Amino acid sequence: METPKNRQGGSDNIFLPKLAQARKISLRWICLLALSAILIGVFLAIHLAAGLMLGPMIAAIIMAIRGKNVTISRPVFALSQAVLACLVVSSLNMTVLIDIAHNWWLMLFSVFSVIIVSFATGAALAWFGVMPGTTALWGSSPGGASTMMLICGSFGADPRLAAFMLYFRVILVAFATSIVAWLVSAGHNIPYLPPVPKGDLLPTLIFVVVTGLISTRIKFPAAPLLLTMVIGAFIQLSGLFAISTPQWMRIPAYLIIGWSIGLRFTLPVLQHAMRALPAVIFSSTILVGTCALIAIPVAKLAHIDLLSAYLATSPGGLDTVIIISAGAPVDLPFIISLQTARLLAVLALGPLIAKPVGRWLETHSPKRKTSR
Repeated sequence: METPKNRQGGSDNIFLPKLAQARKISLRWICLLALSAILIGVFLAIHLAAGLMLGPMIAAIIMAIRGKNVTISRPVFALSQAVLACLVVSSLNMTVLIDIAHNWWLMLFSVFSVIIVSFATGAALAWFGVMPGTTALWGSSPGGASTMMLICGSFGADPRLAAFMLYFRVILVAFATSIVAWLVSAGHNIPYLPPVPKGDLLPTLIFVVVTGLISTRIKFPAAPLLLTMVIGAFIQLSGLFAISTPQWMRIPAYLIIGWSIGLRFTLPVLQHAMRALPAVIFSSTILVGTCALIAIPVAKLAHIDLLSAYLATSPGGLDTVIIISAGAPVDLPFIISLQTARLLAVLALGPLIAKPVGRWLETHSPKRKTSR
């Protein structure tokens, strides 16, 4: 017969492992927060753009490699992306839209130039047998990294290797663009955090929560950004209310985006990609450098500053570019419109290009012919 003491002991046996697990997770979060705070302090001390994202990103990479992962829930990540989208649309007005409409041909040139360069880089990796053709093409695609990573597996790519290529480039772009923004902004007395335009806070909060939570039910990784930007642009331009993103909303969003990127670099992923690491570093550097060269004619033709053109053509994640752009004196609407147009173009063209071209490269590459 079971006694109260036995029942108590049984409940303790169930409760104690859960308590130990909760303590372990809490300790990991404390370590992640402490390491992030230290790195953020270093970056802010030197006025490096996007320091509030880069610090958490590096801290999360260190934690992930050591196997001390934590989990960022999808609703939290979606709310962070919604905040970034509100940051973008808060600077929209009709003058900006008219200016973008007048430069539609330049946007087409910029979008397709970067897509061609990106897929050419991936094709080169496949041609020389560094990695399978479809994986190389998806891993080199210039669309949003999270979006490409989640859909590439459906088209024959290795998701682990493609994810490594995509997020390695995101980190490379984040550091390169942050350093460039820092050099360009030197002497301009740019504050640690950019000023926040006045707006209607309570409606903005409700809007962020509603769009962020609704977008989690949409099976599309960029939904929180794109849905919030489309609806937010209508709200902002129609004058329903002025969207506002104070610093206490921005800072947690920056932290969560940085953590989400860094936590993907687990040790198994790095071990799986180690053979192709030199080629990935080389190809990513070439891709970033070529996109920087494309920015030169874009800046001249669009009559914007070179830093804005560079951020608009950089092949990084949309959320990363938003964070970097927010801390620098740039044309944010132009940057985001071009980045969004490219994301949509890659989503439309990627499946049409990657699978057939990837299979052809796998069949006809010199290394494949030699192995026969």
